[in-house]
Amino acid sequence: MKNLKISEFKLDFFNKSEQLILLNAENIVVGFSGGVDSTLALAATNQFLEMHGKKNCLTALHVNHQTQSASTAWQKHCEKFCKAHNINFLCKTVKINETGQGYEAAARSARLEVFHALHKESVIILGHHLDDQVETVFFRVLRGTGLKGLTGMQRNVKINGKNFIRPLLHITKEEIHGYINNLKLSFIEDQSNTNNKYSRNFLRNQIIPQISERWPGAKKNTARMANLLSKQSSLYHRFLDERLQKMCDEDGLLLDKLSELDYFERSEMIRIWLDQQSFASPNESQMKELEKSFFQSRHDAKPTIKFYREDAQ
Repeated sequence: MKNLKISEFKLDFFNKSEQLILLNAENIVVGFSGGVDSTLALAATNQFLEMHGKKNCLTALHVNHQTQSASTAWQKHCEKFCKAHNINFLCKTVKINETGQGYEAAARSARLEVFHALHKESVIILGHHLDDQVETVFFRVLRGTGLKGLTGMQRNVKINGKNFIRPLLHITKEEIHGYINNLKLSFIEDQSNTNNKYSRNFLRNQIIPQISERWPGAKKNTARMANLLSKQSSLYHRFLDERLQKMCDEDGLLLDKLSELDYFERSEMIRIWLDQQSFASPNESQMKELEKSFFQSRHDAKPTIKFYREDAQ
């Protein structure tokens, strides 16, 4: 049996609003690790743009982390794949600097820096899927997250002028493998995904399978919960945004205005403002440190707290 071409198998994953964004974009970038998820995301994006005469706007971006002996081989695989399918290929090499974040978070931060360096109006396609969403929600629950954390990853979000779209967020890893098998597309397996010393791997390989065995609908119900909470969170923020406008000016937050609020409301205002600036939401211990440094310190003190940019992948 001959190998199927991408164009021979319809990959209809983009909703109408996402299609409109793609059709109006001049620079569309797919984060391409070479794994099964990003391979399907790239194939779907390539097919859609080819159908609408915009393939020249597409670039597959591979980030080489230089952390494994196979890193060079993965880069070559991605380059070969793109050449075979006539897709523009770009590779960026990064250095992982953990700085207290841990390897997984540091690697994601490094990728995010690459994305932020792209053209301001870029549309960035990521291969996150339903299983990733479930892992994200579980991981945040274990960290004691609030409402925003329970919403998981957003399917379509704008950060610093760039649209990040996750067209596969509604389908499972198993379904992705089904598509790739039908397409007969090659992909690479990252052996580090089996190493349970990493927290996400432990959740993925040990905890979630046991939960799913006991409650078969757990993954889809968790993803549905995240989607519902995302809508509720959006409504909640709409009410608070108006109040926040009175708490800041063009230079930032007004500490004297914030000091008039109680701790919980002040914390919510700070979290929303940081979210608007594309910073990751602080956890409770960070918020208490901020409270102590800025609202319980001497008036002549000059406290400084470091925040990381919001994680897109």
